[in-house]
Amino acid sequence: MTTVLIIEDEHWLAEVFAEALQNAGMQPHIVSHAHSAMAFIETLIPEVIIADMLLTGSTILPLLHELQTHADTKHVPVVLCTNVADTLTPEALKQYGIRRVLDKTTMMPDDVLAAVRSVLL
Repeated sequence: MTTVLIIEDEHWLAEVFAEALQNAGMQPHIVSHAHSAMAFIETLIPEVIIADMLLTGSTILPLLHELQTHADTKHVPVVLCTNVADTLTPEALKQYGIRRVLDKTTMMPDDVLAAVRSVLL
């Protein structure tokens, strides 16, 4: 079963993502900030990370940068879900392990599932 870590501070949205993934046979885990994500990753490295760019009090980038410095986590693909998708370039995000960017203003729950499946290939 594919383990997916969802890092999202809007709990209702994280639940929507988790339900879509669980219905597809994946095992989602939800955390609301980077510190909780790091604690989770120390016990279980997920196969995919879904992350919000703007979290309460910070962005996801410091955590993703940290993950890129470790051999066991640098290859974990990241799907970024954000309201600022139109301001981000793939070149700038690649260094953080971000493989897909979804715009929260236009995405649907099935888009998250499709993005996760695409980065697992």
